[in-house]
Amino acid sequence: MAKINGSHKDPAILASRVMQGITLQMLPCHQFPHRTFILLACFVVAVCLTFAAGSVVADDELDFGMDDQRLHQIQLNGNKTFSDDVLKSVLQIREPSWKRLFEVPRYKPRLVETQLNLLSNYHRNRGFHQVAVSLDSVVNQLDKGDVLHISIVEGPRTLISKVAFSGIDNELEQEIRSILQLVEGQPAPMDLNAFGGDIFAIMRMLQNRAHMLAKVVPEMTLVSGGDMEGFSAEVLYRIDSGRLYTVKDIRLAGNILTRDNLLTRELVIRTGQPLYWNHLEDSRHRLLLTSLFRDVSIIPVDIDTLGGKVGLEVRVVERKPAYYELGFGVGSRERARILLAWSHRNLRGSGRRLQVRGRGSWNVEDVMGEPVDFSNGQVNYQTAVTFVDPRLNDSRYSFDVEAFLKRETRGESGLNLQIHGLNMGTTWKASRRVTNNVFLGIKVTDPVLHSMAEEEIQERFDETGVSLTQTHSLTWAVYVDHRNDIFRPSSGMYTVGTMQLTGGPAGGDYSFFKSSASWQNYHRFPLGGVLAMRLLMGGAWPYGQSADQGADGIPYDDRFFAGGGSTVRGYDHNSLGPQVTNQDELDYLNYTSDVLLPDEPARGGNYLLLTNMEWRFPLPWLSRWNLGSVLFFEGGNVWERVEDVRMRGFRLHSEPGDPNDPASTKIWDFRYSYGTGLRLDTPIGPVRVDVGFPLKRARYKDEVKDVSDSKMVWHFSLGYPF
Repeated sequence: MAKINGSHKDPAILASRVMQGITLQMLPCHQFPHRTFILLACFVVAVCLTFAAGSVVADDELDFGMDDQRLHQIQLNGNKTFSDDVLKSVLQIREPSWKRLFEVPRYKPRLVETQLNLLSNYHRNRGFHQVAVSLDSVVNQLDKGDVLHISIVEGPRTLISKVAFSGIDNELEQEIRSILQLVEGQPAPMDLNAFGGDIFAIMRMLQNRAHMLAKVVPEMTLVSGGDMEGFSAEVLYRIDSGRLYTVKDIRLAGNILTRDNLLTRELVIRTGQPLYWNHLEDSRHRLLLTSLFRDVSIIPVDIDTLGGKVGLEVRVVERKPAYYELGFGVGSRERARILLAWSHRNLRGSGRRLQVRGRGSWNVEDVMGEPVDFSNGQVNYQTAVTFVDPRLNDSRYSFDVEAFLKRETRGESGLNLQIHGLNMGTTWKASRRVTNNVFLGIKVTDPVLHSMAEEEIQERFDETGVSLTQTHSLTWAVYVDHRNDIFRPSSGMYTVGTMQLTGGPAGGDYSFFKSSASWQNYHRFPLGGVLAMRLLMGGAWPYGQSADQGADGIPYDDRFFAGGGSTVRGYDHNSLGPQVTNQDELDYLNYTSDVLLPDEPARGGNYLLLTNMEWRFPLPWLSRWNLGSVLFFEGGNVWERVEDVRMRGFRLHSEPGDPNDPASTKIWDFRYSYGTGLRLDTPIGPVRVDVGFPLKRARYKDEVKDVSDSKMVWHFSLGYPF
């Protein structure tokens, strides 16, 4: 067998020698089977070495000049106008930070010049046209990385000394000046592209005046002010408004299922009228609000520059009109649960909507403390049918009708409730951001004993005098929405006001007036994230046939409640305010309420005050998985009477103690809590887990209970609390 001599390290030469040996010594397998196997193994190894060598060479070629270094710090020298943090945020390389604990910052030395250019451009577009930025030195700190020393010489700053216009009259000039950002006294950018925002604002103003083909060209002239004063800048906008344009015709495209009149009634543009650009935007927005279309575009076509007329084409992409939803679930009380919904949002192309919702469950619960097994459970259900005509007789008013029916078992009280009712009303928009809603509600509640309740409970049920009740109400609500996003707001304000008249001329078994007002505000927080705030107030006053009952003239279901994941975290759900103090009252509430009462229920109140403040921010190293966190501080309570609201009740902290001790927390104290939480952002809203710590815990001691508020309360929910 041939020998391969030498000590060549090149894998390609080594493979060549192996191939030569194989060629010289190739023999039939039956004569030298073990040698053939050895030769084949050598061949495979040689091929692998060849490819490995090629890969190494290829990688070396790709990485040539692309080596990177570890970065420890960026030191800026000479910057006077802008802080280090501001300038470092301009760069594309980053220093080590607690926000990126698991990231080792690196940079490519040959690309440092690009970072210097970023700093130069940042200064030049802010008036420092003669700025000089250079890399002084790179110092390596052992086991930490490189320190880049960057020098900045700002030089004199160029300011805008004059803004002038040509081609427009004085009145229009004054209106344009009011919307400009780059005006006299502001730094003059070196690049005319920086005037793009102001150019767009001027163009939009002219287009909103029907000057569809207006032209705006900026010019900037530098004026020397001497060696010590540097330069100033004079800006001239040459404006050619062009002629006024009117709408020649309107064409519809894409509406296969939807009638033409449904589109045209939402348009605020008309044939023969001036073509105002803001009317196009309003028309597109109104069409999208119908929820009939996935996309809407309004495009100028067939432009007649001589006659000043423009044809418009309204193109829509329709949504599927019908859809259904199906869901399943389990729970400790609802052992099996199913949800069904079917909806059609465009009946016969009319834009009218019909929705049917149903929810059924197999409830297994303790009946008056007696355990019940799965086979003895009962069926609970809720169903509702909703019909909406969004534009009744092509007016701006909708027509909404909802009929509902539900059955609810109440094992704790040995009670079952049969509830049905009807809500009918209208909704209309007073403006783009203001919505009104007025509706009449009728609810009938019929309580009956649970089929598995013990016989002796019948006597207590009869003594309470429980009977079928009706509640008739008229409600008016106003919504003012200035949020930038209704699902994930980061700026803007949202206010809601409601007034409800129950009984009186509307009839029914109760008579009271109820009103509430809420204010919510959102804005960016300096440390990142969003600061959200809420103030909510409400009151209810009995009158007429309910006036003699005092605070009890308000039915339990219509009272205000506080405490829990959406009001005051750190306290149990609906636990704040006046408490149930005797068994007779507990029995009555259980037998007459159509909501599920806890084992130790609060009575609710006729007056409500809530204050909430929450800082929502992404978690630095977990935000890639849509995880965020919050810090919150909030307070609130409910009271039966106005005189129960006392100034000393707003003290920040107190202990439970004995209820008779003046220093202990009272039920009329305004309760505070603080805490934090975790948020997982999902397409249907954030899944949130919060933990709250109460600052004012109370002790409840009477013939029904003797308990104190918990020191810590967890809350699990979906969506923002406000």
